[in-house]
Amino acid sequence: MTNYHDQGEGFPALFLHGSGPGVSAWANWRLVLAPLAQRMRVIAPDMAGFGCTERRADVRYDMETWVAQALGLMDALGIERADVVGNSFGGA
Repeated sequence: MTNYHDQGEGFPALFLHGSGPGVSAWANWRLVLAPLAQRMRVIAPDMAGFGCTERRADVRYDMETWVAQALGLMDALGIERADVVGNSFGGA
């Protein structure tokens, strides 16, 4: 299960956080989500192994996993296209 923040309406933008101790979508994006949500839909997930998204022992944490997670979240939310904004690890 992916923990995520979803605010606003309009064309969606997916915000991917960086990595490091204690990192989460909220830690990286909390100051910009509300202002941007006034003009667009903003979605900021906690990527697998970070924040409030569970860290399972049977999952390999690599780019393939995180890409599949982001695409799976978009599918679950009915989003076909979105702008992507990344910070550090999230922009790799």
